[in-house]
Amino acid sequence: MTEILWQGFMNGLQGVWTLARIVIPLMVVLEIFKANAWLDRANGVIAPPFRKIGLSQEGAFPVLVATVFGLTFGSGVILANIREGRLSQEEIRISGTFMAICHSLIEDTLLFAVLGVPIWILVMPRLVLAVLASYVVFKGTQLWIQWRQGKSGRTKRSSSLSA
Repeated sequence: MTEILWQGFMNGLQGVWTLARIVIPLMVVLEIFKANAWLDRANGVIAPPFRKIGLSQEGAFPVLVATVFGLTFGSGVILANIREGRLSQEEIRISGTFMAICHSLIEDTLLFAVLGVPIWILVMPRLVLAVLASYVVFKGTQLWIQWRQGKSGRTKRSSSLSA
């Protein structure tokens, strides 16, 4: 029994070490990118395609961070942008959808690539699904807003006719 526990403990440590060798350098790289404003520059380049799914440059930034560095960082950036009033409710929904599907794309890809999984199998399905789902949320939100505006317009018209 003790031997099994010891072996499990050692296997756990080995797994943590394997993850730490990838995650810690990524954290260092993130801090370097933040300190030199390289993420801001990258966001300027990457933001235009995100406009097609309803995200402004401010909305694309948390998605970029979450895609590269994971949900923890991306969520932190989203919360900071929400507190500063830089994101609309629509952008929060869209970026949340994208991040839920495509978070840690680089980090996960590196982890599985070490195990020999082909990179394109890891990246393409998640990226395509994230874009499609975010686009559906964007268009669905637009339709919902139009429907609500039409409904409130009919209510106002019908109440003014009866008066």
